[in-house]
Amino acid sequence: MLSVFSIGAKRTDYICGCRNVMWLMVTEEKDGEIRVGVLGVYKVKGNDQEEDVVFLVDESNRMVLPIWIGEPEAMSIQLALQGVKPQRPITHDLIANMLEELGYEMDKVKIDGLIKSVFTATIYLKQLKSDRVVKIDARPSDSIAIALRTGCQIYVDRSLGGQMIPKDRLKLPEELSTEKDEDEYSDDEEINSPYGP
Repeated sequence: MLSVFSIGAKRTDYICGCRNVMWLMVTEEKDGEIRVGVLGVYKVKGNDQEEDVVFLVDESNRMVLPIWIGEPEAMSIQLALQGVKPQRPITHDLIANMLEELGYEMDKVKIDGLIKSVFTATIYLKQLKSDRVVKIDARPSDSIAIALRTGCQIYVDRSLGGQMIPKDRLKLPEELSTEKDEDEYSDDEEINSPYGP
């Protein structure tokens, strides 16, 4: 089955089935927000090249929001989904570590806007000593990568519900892999990170 969808200003062909969903569960539903989980990161053919797309799925597991992201952020999200810890912290690990050391926790991430076919997001940080909440403008890809490392919930503003696609109409391509084939490593190379030594 091959389906073509128009999302914002992009047209992209989707291929293949579904994967398990990594859910970050909370006990409450927020007004005006759709709670989502990360379905996965996939390579999708579009505009004569492969592009990285993270798919967020709603709590009912029926609607999916695709967000085009850069390759480094795609790898970072995939590492978090697979529970892979690089030998040294990458940028999103560093940010999560800094927040903890500075006395902040991620309250939530909200995908909250669409400007010229580009999604926007806000990170809500809570200062532990005062319960003061700070809002930080961010890219969805960075927000998702940090949320997966801190266990914080991800939401999509209900105004973006029209950008979501029925999951049962999608065939997703193969999920992005962070693993190298064994023969890609020399015998003495340590296998710690997909980014090399």
